[in-house]
Amino acid sequence: MKAPQPRVGYSRAIVLAVALLLPAASLIPLGSLWIWEHGYIIHWAIATCFAVTGVYYLQKRLIIPTRPIEADPADPGSAAWTPHQAQAWDDVVRLAANVQPERMTSRDAAMNVALETIEAVARRLHPERADPLLQFTVPEALAVIERASASLRRFAVGSLPLGDRITLAQLMWLYRWRGAVSVAEKGYEVWRLVRLLNPAAALTNELREKFSRQLYEAGRDHLGRKLAQAFVKEIGRAAIDLYGGNLRVTGDQLRAHVTSASHRDLADLDQPEAEPVRILVAGQTGAGKSSLVNALAGAIEAAVDTLPTTTEFSAYRLHNNELPAALVIDSPGLTAAGGSDALVGAVDDCDMVLWVVSAARAARDIDSRALAAVRAHFAAQANRRRPPMLLVLTHIDALRPFNEWAPPYDVAAGTGGKAQSIRQAMEAIGAELGFDAGEILPVRVDEAVPPYNVDALWAKIMELMPDVQRTRLLRTLSDIRGASSWRTVWSQAVGAGRVIKDTFLSRSLAP
Repeated sequence: MKAPQPRVGYSRAIVLAVALLLPAASLIPLGSLWIWEHGYIIHWAIATCFAVTGVYYLQKRLIIPTRPIEADPADPGSAAWTPHQAQAWDDVVRLAANVQPERMTSRDAAMNVALETIEAVARRLHPERADPLLQFTVPEALAVIERASASLRRFAVGSLPLGDRITLAQLMWLYRWRGAVSVAEKGYEVWRLVRLLNPAAALTNELREKFSRQLYEAGRDHLGRKLAQAFVKEIGRAAIDLYGGNLRVTGDQLRAHVTSASHRDLADLDQPEAEPVRILVAGQTGAGKSSLVNALAGAIEAAVDTLPTTTEFSAYRLHNNELPAALVIDSPGLTAAGGSDALVGAVDDCDMVLWVVSAARAARDIDSRALAAVRAHFAAQANRRRPPMLLVLTHIDALRPFNEWAPPYDVAAGTGGKAQSIRQAMEAIGAELGFDAGEILPVRVDEAVPPYNVDALWAKIMELMPDVQRTRLLRTLSDIRGASSWRTVWSQAVGAGRVIKDTFLSRSLAP
């Protein structure tokens, strides 16, 4: 027995669908006839109009916004983006807020929206180029295609009903039957003429359908605007990663890469290689930097004496159960003779800075100049974030009253003489050096007494750790991009040699 032809199968399916829908569809004219015969047509018409009107205005008030859609402040983009890439994301958000749903009605229109978004990102990230659209490599383009394909697969499997089972043949069948929509619309127009036999019912249905159409169009516009915004944002995210160079580095490269500074410090400490968080301790000579390193590390590792002994940058392993792998870098003390240039370079290699200032020392011009140099250095780099900085006030026991030391002190609201002196010192030094109140921690870390308030410093470090980790990510990416490419070029040359050898060898062996 031969299997039925596809056209015969389709015809049978249509006949079966009509047979199933006909009983339910027959209730419409029969129900209308019953209402007419029993004299309820006017009551039914009025009740229907009131119901549809109520639902329409309720939907318009609760669902459809009464003001233009603005950029969503809860969608800041990726935390791993550089300040330059964040500016590009602001451009994308503005485009998304102003995109009209009418621009997404066809493939060509959607492509124009995508191209406009990509051009905005390219111009922002490569303003110096006359052809910013071409500023990406072939591997980056392939990476974008790979990521887009993975996203589409997740959508098809996880969000599309039967997405994991539908075949291309079934999709093509649906596409061939797209003309049935126009046939249904023509049938509906015929039905509108037929129901004029009952004028009251026809009038009621026309009013109801008018409200329903407005309700549908309003909801469709709202949904279309949301979909258009999501489309622009997704295109913008991919474009930022493409033109920002984020796709030049794979996740495996990023996890395995160790910067040259950390490689040197880890080798000195005989530690396994894994890029750690780097915390720099900076400040003037005699401010208490080495003592702070001792207090943080929990052991006497930095040399502390009556005379300063730190003459070069020294790394120490930080041990804390809640802290990722970390190094604390003790720096040479700043003096009037200089040292700012080396310090700026060290800050560039770190992810957090603890700036140590003696509360008992009035001369802070050296600190002010060095901090200005650090801030200017990062202000000029659009592809880097300035590391989070905390101002650590030491020698607070030397403040008035001089002979008093009875911690703990309520610096925020305390009325005692020592608490007031500490608070006044924090305000004055913070204003002079450009630190906010939440960025200043008073401590005592000399060897005469147990450390004071170091636990609050630890808590602040952990609070800032998400920002520190983002800074570490950008620092590592920058180091990978700026590293010597000779190894890569050599590997590519070796690979090309193998291809050439295999090609000539296969030809020479061919009969």
